[in-house]
Amino acid sequence: MLEEYPDILTPQEAMEILGIGKNLFYRLLNDGIIPAKRIGKKIWRISKKDLMDYIWKF
Repeated sequence: MLEEYPDILTPQEAMEILGIGKNLFYRLLNDGIIPAKRIGKKIWRISKKDLMDYIWKF
């Protein structure tokens, strides 16, 4: 389904896949609804597997 994307996604790639905006996406990250890793203070990375798990819940 998402073969063209890498295994570790940037927020921009994840927002594109989900079709949602920046505010909603970062709310989902900060609330822990979408699991993600933070590198430093500003850089987020999302596992494609975790994003797929989130998609399949709904």
